[in-house]
Amino acid sequence: MKVTKQGRIIKGIGGFYTVLADDGSTCVCKARGLFRKQAKTPLVGDIVEFSYDEEREKRERTASESFCDAAHTAGGSNGYLMNLLPRKNELIRPAAANIDRLLIVVAASRPEPDLLLADKLLVCCEKLKIDPVIVINKCDEDAEGSAERIATEYERTGYRIYRVSAADGWGIAELKAELEDAAVCLAGQSAVGKSSLLNALLPGIALKVGSLSEKTERGRHTTRHTELIPVGNSGAVLDTPGFSLLDNIEIEPREIKTCYPEFRAVRGECRFNGCIHVSEPDCAVKKGGENVISRGRYERYVHLVKEAEENKRNRF
Repeated sequence: MKVTKQGRIIKGIGGFYTVLADDGSTCVCKARGLFRKQAKTPLVGDIVEFSYDEEREKRERTASESFCDAAHTAGGSNGYLMNLLPRKNELIRPAAANIDRLLIVVAASRPEPDLLLADKLLVCCEKLKIDPVIVINKCDEDAEGSAERIATEYERTGYRIYRVSAADGWGIAELKAELEDAAVCLAGQSAVGKSSLLNALLPGIALKVGSLSEKTERGRHTTRHTELIPVGNSGAVLDTPGFSLLDNIEIEPREIKTCYPEFRAVRGECRFNGCIHVSEPDCAVKKGGENVISRGRYERYVHLVKEAEENKRNRF
């Protein structure tokens, strides 16, 4: 008897897709040939409809093996992906879909925080409708007040900010709440402790932790494949350090201002309706100064606008 369910793809290897169903069960599926004809490629994170043979599932289930484990042991699949539901977003690197929340990780010690990268990731979150969360890790090594300075840079954004330490567990319990009821991804520089954070948040997953080169202060990437790790009843975490969401979007210079929550407080107060808050006279953002946006974040905003203008010129 064929049974049809809905779920989320949590792993894809060699044309076989592990689907976590809404009822908590798992099934290894192959994609229908129709997907190939339609040039559709299932991605980790996709919400799908799938079917499987209920009688075969009962035969292969044992007291020690889940349906998913049985299929992997047999080297095959027990079901078929029947339909891919519409995606709310799609990432190219890593290849994933329907990401709900992004934990943007920076370090309070080494490596030196790359806040320009953090700002770029925040712009991408706004563009892709992803809920951003700023995580300041390595607070146990913060001897110079870096965590407070970083938090001050973003206090007017309204984004949630966590100060944590993966090494000693400080702040981890509070951060873990962000993993519930959402597909969550981590991003940031190498060596800021993303894998260490996941090991602290999800004890037992034993992700490999990279080291920081003393000479270059650049970390070595440690994650080799894309996989969603189930959390609780309806959460999941994608561990893919070292990527940039900027591969996924093209943005016009004038769009960037719409991705800064701080500017919304003075919307409509500039002299010109099309003001992009860079060089125009009577600009409410510039007049407001640090009451609107921190100086460092504003300087990086101007950099991003000019960079986008240069990219646009190069395209044409």
